Amino acid sequence: MENKTGTHRIKSIDILRAITVALMVFVNDLPGIRDIPQWLGHASAGHDGMFLADIVFPLFLFWVGMSIPLAVDGRQKKGDSDLTIVRHILKRTFSLVFIGVLMVNTSRMSVEVTGIDRNLWALCMYAGVILSWRVYGREKTKAGKKLGVIFHYVGIGLLVFVLFVFRDKDGAWLLPQWWGILGIIGWAYLVAAIAYVFLEKHLVKLLIVFAGLLLYHITYTQSAYLQEYTGWLALESYGAHASLSFAGMLASLVMKKIRLQTFRLYSVWGIAGLIFLIAGFVLRPLWGISKLAATPSFVYLSLAVGLGLLMLVWYPTEIKKKHGWANVFYPAGTQTFLAYLLPSVYYHAIFYAGISLPGWMTYSWVGILKSIVFTFLIIQLTGILARFGVKLKL
Repeated sequence: MENKTGTHRIKSIDILRAITVALMVFVNDLPGIRDIPQWLGHASAGHDGMFLADIVFPLFLFWVGMSIPLAVDGRQKKGDSDLTIVRHILKRTFSLVFIGVLMVNTSRMSVEVTGIDRNLWALCMYAGVILSWRVYGREKTKAGKKLGVIFHYVGIGLLVFVLFVFRDKDGAWLLPQWWGILGIIGWAYLVAAIAYVFLEKHLVKLLIVFAGLLLYHITYTQSAYLQEYTGWLALESYGAHASLSFAGMLASLVMKKIRLQTFRLYSVWGIAGLIFLIAGFVLRPLWGISKLAATPSFVYLSLAVGLGLLMLVWYPTEIKKKHGWANVFYPAGTQTFLAYLLPSVYYHAIFYAGISLPGWMTYSWVGILKSIVFTFLIIQLTGILARFGVKLKL
């Protein structure tokens, strides 16, 4: 679906994704800061409830799903066949899972076995990812294009290097002990995107698949047998996480069909959000609300929050066309992948250099202010790098 600018972007979705990434950078910078409100962080294991940090990832999965119809429709309008689109989906999924596995294995990297500092290995890995997935071919000069090709192969070389040298303390190679944030996104994206490609014109069938995912999630929650195989088969992602992205895809599909009928659009989103809100609290006594356990109530309440935020941002952005208020966040909405990677690059760089912050910057409200400033700087750096041609695309 095209908007009035002729692109396949919806401003409100970009803004919501940008705000969510900003929150992700902020809450990920909070660990290590002493004496801060508990509600800013993650709820501990066994706690029945959710805090600010807990809602960030499910919201991001929801926005990933909302982007799927726009991206697929854009490729269809360019003439891509379903097979070509599926190949692209599989490529993106592999990229996300591959990078996710690299990131989660950083903590397993052994300097004793390899002789390479863990932070240096991580910096080589992130440099390889950024150089390999940077958008090339848009340079304005021949020299720039050649330099771009050189950087691309340097990136591939760095990835080959980090794969070759990696060993943990037992001499073992990379292991998907879990898929990482990006890997989970990849599996959830795969389910929602494939379903959309083949069932786009069959809303009832999509709703049946969605109901199946919700039912599978409840079954998974109750089944110790299924939970035993979450590592290699990513079975957990096919329930809770896929449901979040699938719901976002359905919300976007509804938007595509009745976008100009604001009352009907808000009615559908609002009723769906209310149903999930009620379901979340009704089922709370059975499994509680837990991000760590990805309980059904946590998923349903996250969907209710996502739909509520969508309605809150949609009206001023798409109806009133007022979106200047979000400009400070916007680079993280269009260059999300880069904005997600940059904080990790920063952390590993300062750890490798042996730099530590003074104690007064890691205490109470001063520490919180430091994290806010850090988030702002990361987003602005993302925008600056994008203007200089450092744009990533999976």
